[in-house]
Amino acid sequence: MLHPKASVILPYESVVPLEKIGELILRYRESSLANKLRIYMTIPVTHTLGPYARFAIWVQGCPFRCPGCMTPDSLPMTGGEEIDIEVLAKAILNESKIEGITISGGEPFLQTPGLVQLIDLIKANRDIGVIVYSGYQLKKLRSMATEEAGESIKKFLKRIDILIDGLYIKSLNDGLSLRGSSNQKVHRLTNRYSEIFEYYYGRMERQVEIHIHRDEMKIVGIPGQEMLQQWQSKFSKP
Repeated sequence: MLHPKASVILPYESVVPLEKIGELILRYRESSLANKLRIYMTIPVTHTLGPYARFAIWVQGCPFRCPGCMTPDSLPMTGGEEIDIEVLAKAILNESKIEGITISGGEPFLQTPGLVQLIDLIKANRDIGVIVYSGYQLKKLRSMATEEAGESIKKFLKRIDILIDGLYIKSLNDGLSLRGSSNQKVHRLTNRYSEIFEYYYGRMERQVEIHIHRDEMKIVGIPGQEMLQQWQSKFSKP
């Protein structure tokens, strides 16, 4: 389990200042066991979080509190479960039909050392695409000042093909595909998906899937605001 010092409780909607991100990453990493990731949920195959079939990973722990967040159970730093990185890599490699992975959360950039290790293990055996959703803006991630934590962030960014950045803002949920609100930007960090990018991103349509995870129904994808509200009113925990 995480050491209590890693638990970060923030006021509603507040964020960690840029100069504190590196400190938070180091605290989070040091409190966890080596060679493990703290994971909220995984879905072996989905078609609603990027091009082609993808293995979806939601990490546990987030410094943000966005009103209308569709995965509120992934926010606490002490939730989820610790999963051995090699075990997770093997599970991903066993899914022969997927083209890549999509990492969301939670906040992926709190666990950059482990995610870099995970991607490297997979890519040593198979060429995959990597898509990441983050509440932090790309320009802030690139300007990280903390040397040790910043190095793992740079390595993680180099392994990402598409980054969707920015906080989810409920009032800006405009229904465009594969991102939650209009303030969020879709960054192509490599040319991997350049030929099919416009087919998937920026379209006035959204798709979702319903999956069963540990006897609970989960909505996977980027739902419209009305659909998300209906889902949460019917299926959210009391």
